[in-house]
Amino acid sequence: MSQGFGNEDTIYQDVDVLEADVGKYKPSELPEREDELDKLHMALRPVTMDGSPRDVLVYGPTGQGKTAGVQLKADQLQEWADENDHQLEVVHIPCKGADKSYHVLTRLIKELREIRKGQGVDEPSGYQRKQLFEMVLDELETIGGTVIIILDEIDAIGEDDYVLYELSRANPDPVKIGLIGITNDLQFRNNLDADVRSSLGQREITFNPYNSNHLKNILARRAVQALRDTYFEDGQEDFTHLRSDVLDGGTIPLAASMAAQETGDARQAIELLSYACDLADDEGIGTVAERHVRAAKEEIEKEALIDTIGAETTQRKIALLTVVSAELNDSTGETTNLHRLYLELCGYIDTNTLKQHTFREKLNDLVHSNVLAKDRHGRGRGQGMSNTYSLAGDVDPESVLDTLEDDSRVGDIVDIVRS
Repeated sequence: MSQGFGNEDTIYQDVDVLEADVGKYKPSELPEREDELDKLHMALRPVTMDGSPRDVLVYGPTGQGKTAGVQLKADQLQEWADENDHQLEVVHIPCKGADKSYHVLTRLIKELREIRKGQGVDEPSGYQRKQLFEMVLDELETIGGTVIIILDEIDAIGEDDYVLYELSRANPDPVKIGLIGITNDLQFRNNLDADVRSSLGQREITFNPYNSNHLKNILARRAVQALRDTYFEDGQEDFTHLRSDVLDGGTIPLAASMAAQETGDARQAIELLSYACDLADDEGIGTVAERHVRAAKEEIEKEALIDTIGAETTQRKIALLTVVSAELNDSTGETTNLHRLYLELCGYIDTNTLKQHTFREKLNDLVHSNVLAKDRHGRGRGQGMSNTYSLAGDVDPESVLDTLEDDSRVGDIVDIVRS
């Protein structure tokens, strides 16, 4: 019988604090990013002197506090503007999924119009991008004052940097524009047109990966707000002074260490702790232990694998199943043997077959996705080189089969591989 809701005791006092998504929980401080925030402050400070904000490019891997840091400083500037009757608007445009300047412009027009008209404005369509940019300028001139445009995940636009070129040079009267680009791609600026680099790259701020101590302190602050009977001693808000009746002493260090060793990603560390707390809370034991962190990591990796494999094309899934079959039957993972097995498996379903060189490309795609591992070695003196494929270290054959067994295209092949 499934559990009901509402009757369980819980270790949480504010469950949303352990959400890694900035849209669900916004930290009020980032002590580990003081230097980066100081640089952001310097770039935005001219607004308080009736000047124009500097354009900024913010770099760094995923989960390093880039978006949270930019939003924190923008909120602080907005608070100053409200107190001093300064006309300021901050527009946040998520560029993910907007692979062209055209789509960024339509999103920007929608956001600018909603400042004047309220929620519910549709994105414009059917215009040329030059017309769209003129519409952006019209909206900016109507709003007036200072407008800061935040383009998050700006690298999504690829090589189409028209919107960056135009925005970085725009000077509509009487509005003062500041442009902040946020990207995970450290090479993004180098790939831009030279004119765009010179106009956009006034200031560059890099958010380097967090280390284990940083992550322990971040998790400690989250835990104090999220969990009951958890607090800081002596007014010092760091892990050393954390006291908790619901966290074992090694829980946060383990989550921080796991995340630091892999990526230095705060989101990963927060997600690990959150999942571990959920597991412990679901057990009803009232204490989050290291075993919950390890179990959380296994579950998160399994879910990530399911998402990755599930999104692959049919041909890549069949290629993956050839490797699974080879491993389950202690057969060689060399390309020629796998292709022979591939042709056999394709015979069980109605699908086109690929030549060996194209099939090898599918295997290499799976290597790039970290689903497969490849070993290149010599066949022997004068015999050339050979590629051998195997499942990546954290990929389990049964997990692959479980993921693909309900797939309408390859489910029959899964049955064959299992038999």
